[in-house]
Amino acid sequence: MRYLRTREAHSDSYCLELFRRAVQLGNEGAWAFIYTFYSTEEFLGDHYLLKWVRSWMHGRHGALIRAAYTEEEFVQEVWLRFMHSDAGKAFTFDTMAHLMAFLRRLVNNFALDLTRRRAPEVVEASTEGEAANLEQVIRRVPDSAEDLEEHLTRQESLETLLSAVWIDIVATEHEWIVFQDHFLEGLPPREVYRLHPMTFAPNEVEITRTRLARRMRKTPFLLNHYVRLIVLDDDEKLTTVFQHSILEGASDEWLLANFSGLFHSQADLIQAKTLVLRSIQSRPALLQLISL
Repeated sequence: MRYLRTREAHSDSYCLELFRRAVQLGNEGAWAFIYTFYSTEEFLGDHYLLKWVRSWMHGRHGALIRAAYTEEEFVQEVWLRFMHSDAGKAFTFDTMAHLMAFLRRLVNNFALDLTRRRAPEVVEASTEGEAANLEQVIRRVPDSAEDLEEHLTRQESLETLLSAVWIDIVATEHEWIVFQDHFLEGLPPREVYRLHPMTFAPNEVEITRTRLARRMRKTPFLLNHYVRLIVLDDDEKLTTVFQHSILEGASDEWLLANFSGLFHSQADLIQAKTLVLRSIQSRPALLQLISL
């Protein structure tokens, strides 16, 4: 908690040991602590199981999931899958980032399985192929790479974003093309139309872009992930500045006091703010999504 709130130095070993005792030894005290802090209101952080579950259950197709499982049942099913998984039993996680990425995958896979069974037309082959391609990218990363943890975490986050966008934002193949070309690649509508003249009618790309932007504005959880991953390239400093300084209007003094581990000086903070503003200006789509 100290690390997440103030970015002070921390060690993964203590949390990993709690998880190991819970999964491998069946220690009731360890399980109680983990369940409370990772899947209840007690500590609802940005990257914890209950928040991921809610992002699915309250999305555009959340009714399909809620018809089969309550929030508590969904959470319990994910924990059971973790406990009975080969990865959980072997418990070879080196960092909490790896462990949480695995939990996130369990949540996403379970939600997608439910959606496929109840509405097969929602998830089509093209989306499954996209997810498979991302999995191959993850597997190709060498184990010896120094930035393995960062790469895995970002790829898992990207997979989560794309899966959730397909379920909660995109309704047709045409909309998926616009989301990929415009919102992911940053191409202007006229360029998207030039690349797909047989797919779209004149002005259809612009209309589709506006429709997708409206849906994303109504889904703050996905919008936040889109900005962090795509616009700010998953950079912790830039994301912190965007969230607290740009959106919330926090002062430089407040940022330096609360995130001293990220910003070591006023000049460091100003540099980060400059990079954020450049990122925003380089992506006109972002201006349509947020009110600055």
